[in-house]
Amino acid sequence: MQDVSTSTNVASPMSKASLICGICAIIPFAGWAVGLAAIILGIIDLVKISKGESGAAGKKFDITGIVLGVVLPWVLSMIIIATVWGIAAAAVGGALSSY
Repeated sequence: MQDVSTSTNVASPMSKASLICGICAIIPFAGWAVGLAAIILGIIDLVKISKGESGAAGKKFDITGIVLGVVLPWVLSMIIIATVWGIAAAAVGGALSSY
């Protein structure tokens, strides 16, 4: 009897977890930890796929999870930095114009 998790037609739970963590990496301030989890889970599952221990159907989930785990925290950080920078510039500009 063949195990369902090693079938090439089924994505492994680890690949699905990598994708979910990659999507959740956009959560402010927790995104870096969740993104790191997505990267680690994705890499571990890709190694298992290359050894034939995991289903090849999860490869797309793993790659997507890794990419999102890297990109989303950086994008969110840049948005937060730009927002804070803009608010600070507006506050300083408003204070300087009153002189």
